[in-house]
Amino acid sequence: ECSASGLSPYLHFGHISSHDIFTAVMQKVGWTPACLHHDNVSGKRLGWWGLDEDVESFLDQLITWREIGFNAAYKLNNFDKYESLPVWAKTTLADHELDLRTHLYQIHELENAETHDEIWNAAQRQLVKEGRMHNYLRMLWGKKVLEWSRSSQEALERLIYLNNKYALDGNNPNSYSGIFWCFGRYDRAWGPERPIFGKVRYMTSKNTARKLRLAEYLSRYQRREPLEV
Repeated sequence: ECSASGLSPYLHFGHISSHDIFTAVMQKVGWTPACLHHDNVSGKRLGWWGLDEDVESFLDQLITWREIGFNAAYKLNNFDKYESLPVWAKTTLADHELDLRTHLYQIHELENAETHDEIWNAAQRQLVKEGRMHNYLRMLWGKKVLEWSRSSQEALERLIYLNNKYALDGNNPNSYSGIFWCFGRYDRAWGPERPIFGKVRYMTSKNTARKLRLAEYLSRYQRREPLEV
């Protein structure tokens, strides 16, 4: 089960401010600026605020990743275009553009959750039905569309289309950050180099199934009737 706050749509539509959320969290835990660990400026996600891991992980999403997304949208005229990806990512994806794809799906098959991958299908059905998706599965969802498309450019266009059509927080700088992360933005080159992905971070449904307890999730979002898309 996803333990995310579910606040993204409310932030997106302006029902609540990130400043209000920050203030409420800090009041709840009794935080003051004196708690800051000024000697722990290491670039690591945890430790800066002087709070427990769960709170710092939440603040990392609320402040760091959200603000990075808004910064990119403000600073880059093409933040939502393939050309804005890091040079290393575009280079390695181009090097593997002609790699064999063992599965290729049309956009209507993706939209209707009609792939061979039951985990991906469940995530897509959740997106269509509820306008949201399990946080970790959102990453796998994007990576698989890259794997199942004729080109990385086509994959990006498909993800933007699906996200903006169905996600309650679609058309938001933060959701664009999540999509573009699947193609290497805000990430580094990884090895070993793999087909299709090259040096872009690779994810598999098999590893995801080992990492997460998905039985209840898959049961909840299994195919019972065609999606109304």
